[in-house]
Amino acid sequence: MIYSIFSKKDSTIYEGAASSTNLNTEYTNTGIDEVLTIEKIVSSSKTANTYNSRALVQFNIDWSKINGGSASSAASNSMYLNLSTISSQNISNQYSIEARPISESWVAGLGRFGNKPKTLDGVSWKNRQGDGTAGTPWLTSSFTTQGTGSNGQTNSGGGTWYTSSYATQSFTYESTDIRMDVTDVTLEWSSSVIPNNGFIIKRRESQELDSSDYGQIKFFSENTHTVYPPRLEICWSDYNHVTGSLAELDMTDTGAVFFYLKNNRGSYKRGGKIRFNVNGRLKYPVKTWSNKSAELGVYYIKPDRIQYSIIDCKTEEVIIPYSDPYTKVSVGSTIGNYFEIYSDSLFEERHYKIQLRYRPNATSTDYSYYDIKDTFEVVR
Repeated sequence: MIYSIFSKKDSTIYEGAASSTNLNTEYTNTGIDEVLTIEKIVSSSKTANTYNSRALVQFNIDWSKINGGSASSAASNSMYLNLSTISSQNISNQYSIEARPISESWVAGLGRFGNKPKTLDGVSWKNRQGDGTAGTPWLTSSFTTQGTGSNGQTNSGGGTWYTSSYATQSFTYESTDIRMDVTDVTLEWSSSVIPNNGFIIKRRESQELDSSDYGQIKFFSENTHTVYPPRLEICWSDYNHVTGSLAELDMTDTGAVFFYLKNNRGSYKRGGKIRFNVNGRLKYPVKTWSNKSAELGVYYIKPDRIQYSIIDCKTEEVIIPYSDPYTKVSVGSTIGNYFEIYSDSLFEERHYKIQLRYRPNATSTDYSYYDIKDTFEVVR
C-alpha cells in the first residue's frame, strides 16, 4: 500500500537583513502563502553576502494506520517526501536539496510574503513563534541533544534540526520536483527517538554559502488551490495470495483478457479504507456446458504478476504510482484479486480511475496495461 499524507502546515523562512531596505525579511512570516521557496540571493554589491530561504513542512501521521500499527519495526517500509515545482530560475545544472528533522516546535502563522506591512507573528528566519523582536527565537547555540542549527552566512537564525538522521536528493539535468527517501527520519519519529516537528528543506550548507551558486525554486504549499500540496508517501507491502479453490485466469494471450471492478460503489467517504475487487475474464470464453454463466466466474492471477495505479480522471496525474512490492494486487480465496487504499490519500470531490499492468513472469519488464472503465470519487 502507498498511503499519502498531505502537509499539516508549512512556511518559508527568509534570511534577509534588517539593515537592507529590500531584504529585511528576517522576521517575515509566510504561513499561508501558496508557495514554498528555496532561494539564494547574492548581494548586488558583489560582496560575500548571500541571503537564503528555507522551507518548513510538517505532517500529522497516524501510525496506527501504517502496516497494522507496526511501522517502527517493519524493515520493508519506505517513506518519500514529495514536493511539486511551480517554477525555477537560475538553478545550477547540478545541485542538492536536503531535508532534516526540525528539533524545535514552530507556529506556521498567517502571513504572506507580499503583505504590506509585513506579517511578523509566526515562524520566521529569526523566530520559531511569536512576533518580531518579542518572539521566541530559534536556538543559535546550546542546542538540544543531537541537535544543531545553521546561522546562515549573513544573518543568525534559520531553524534548528537533529543530526541523527537526514535525507538528501541530488539533481543533475533533471526535473526540480522532489521525491526524496526520508525513511530513516520518519522511523525515528515513529519510534519516538525524536519528536515529529516536521522537515526543514534547504540546499546543502556548502551550496548555501557559495556566492557563485544562486537561484530559486518554488514549490506548491499546503495552501495551494491545486492537487499538488506537499505529500508524505508511506509505503508498505500488504500483499496476500490465498487462492483456495479458485481457477487461474488464462493470460496466454494478454489481448484477449479484460478487467473490471466488482461491487464498485462509485463514491466513498473520506477517512476509511476502500477495497477494490478486480475481476478478470476472457473476452471470448470457450463455449461449454455449464449451470452458471462464465461471466460470473472468479479467477486469480499468479503471484507477483499484476500491480495497480490510481490516476486523476481530469488531469491524468498519477496519484498512486506503480510500485513493486507496494502496489501488488492481492488474492483472496473467495473474492479473487483485490487491493486496498485509504481514501484520505485522495482529494475529495474528484474522480479517479484505475490502471493495471501485468507481466508474464516475476522478473519481466514487458508489461501489458489495462484501463478499467469504472471510475470512483471520494466525497465529504
